[in-house]
Amino acid sequence: MDGVGLYAEILIGMLAGWVAAVALGRRHSPFIYMLVGFAGAMLGHAIANGLDIHLVGVWGNLIAAIVGSILFLAPFAIFRRR
Repeated sequence: MDGVGLYAEILIGMLAGWVAAVALGRRHSPFIYMLVGFAGAMLGHAIANGLDIHLVGVWGNLIAAIVGSILFLAPFAIFRRR
């Protein structure tokens, strides 16, 4: 994530993981939220770079992380319900 420090990245990852889990109706520990948020941030930024969308600041990073986290957790939610 550009323009934010390490602690801000951790907080953004935890928040994004939590929002994705709430959106998909799942409950996890804060550590899992952080891992999901980190993976989601990487996925969200890869998608944004592929679409040539430039993300600036904390809010841009947070939006990309949330979208990526939801996309990261969605397949797990589909397979878990069956």
